[in-house]
Amino acid sequence: MVRTVIAAIVLLTISAVVGPPVSATVGPTSLADLAQRAEFIGIVRVDSISVGIPFLRRPRAKATVLDSWKGQQEGRVSFVAAPAWICDITEANKNEEAVVFIRDGQLLHDGRGRMPVFIRDGRRLAAFWPEVRLPAGTSTEDGPEPEYRFIRGVSVSALRSAIASLPPTSAAR
Repeated sequence: MVRTVIAAIVLLTISAVVGPPVSATVGPTSLADLAQRAEFIGIVRVDSISVGIPFLRRPRAKATVLDSWKGQQEGRVSFVAAPAWICDITEANKNEEAVVFIRDGQLLHDGRGRMPVFIRDGRRLAAFWPEVRLPAGTSTEDGPEPEYRFIRGVSVSALRSAIASLPPTSAAR
């Protein structure tokens, strides 16, 4: 009987400390919100990725600015290139081109601020995750990898036009 009471007290204490299970997800954001929060928006080519030190420093990407839509007009930008938690998709791949939304050296919205550029039928498209809500009427199509149907593609020029048409507080220069 004493063992049962002790076991019950231990279980109740553990459940009180641990609490209910938490669901880890990344909520939706609009393109306007990404643009407003970003210090830099543009197309970059990733030149290099530094080595990270587990639990101390995440790898950083250094990228050449190919086309600036907001912020720094030329040169190179740097951003963290590895996730911080389970739902974070932050990454970079050497030599890739991507549309990036950067603030304080970080890709915005847990990596959704990186939209890799891919070519389909001679058109340049940017891949984006469903958490990023584009303005109504923006045409999208399948993303670069058919097995990931939730990742969509948007024309780079349509994306740039959508950002340019945002109110001045969020729009690019």
